[in-house]
Amino acid sequence: MKKELKWIFITLAAVLIFAQAAAASMIIPINDHAAQAPAPEKSPAIGDGWQLERVDFIHYAKPPGAGKPPKGSGSCYALTGYQWKTLPVSYVINPANPQGLSESFITSTIWTAAETWDAATSSELFNNSYTVDSAAQYGVQDYKNSIVFGDYPDNNVIAVTSMWFIPRNHRMVEFDMEFNTRYTWGDASINASTMDLQNIATHELGHSVGLNDIYSTSCSAVTMYGYSSNGELTKRTLEQPDIEGLRAMYGL
Repeated sequence: MKKELKWIFITLAAVLIFAQAAAASMIIPINDHAAQAPAPEKSPAIGDGWQLERVDFIHYAKPPGAGKPPKGSGSCYALTGYQWKTLPVSYVINPANPQGLSESFITSTIWTAAETWDAATSSELFNNSYTVDSAAQYGVQDYKNSIVFGDYPDNNVIAVTSMWFIPRNHRMVEFDMEFNTRYTWGDASINASTMDLQNIATHELGHSVGLNDIYSTSCSAVTMYGYSSNGELTKRTLEQPDIEGLRAMYGL
């Protein structure tokens, strides 16, 4: 009888250890539309209990008949709960793309989108300069905030931003961004049949500073509304709820 009890306790202990290990590698979901991604196999540790975790924000094509613009200011924003503790943030742009977009168009457009967020708070969120690196990759945890073009294997996904963070102190340490080349990118103010790069970059950079997607149709005019479509330009500028969310994290 004692021997049987001993084996039962050993088995229970093994189950508990396995459960704890599994929980340690789980990704904390931000919301129903933020896809959970497995933590990198070799997530760097910053001391005991400081392992990094990751979440992916998926930007989908706009569904038919989605929403009308909200009237006035409201609570049309949501925070991820994570933010940068050290500012400004540097970023790296890989302008390589299969559509013939020029490096100058891509870099100036992304820079404009980043400065749109900077202008809404006294905090200097993004460095005024950026690095161009043709070797920068999406999805590689390397402490480089990489912005790239790539073939994302889903025709309904316009772009994706991945965030790495430390759950213990709510500190963001890296973001990567990818624009899906299954869409034709460009300046939709010139060609309305294209996906507007500035429009989508502004939205994705909102994730990179800690803002969540909004899916309420009553909030469909805000920059952080989670759906978009070809020709859309409304996300190029921030609405009051976007600014309120930003200032809730980084001040006036």
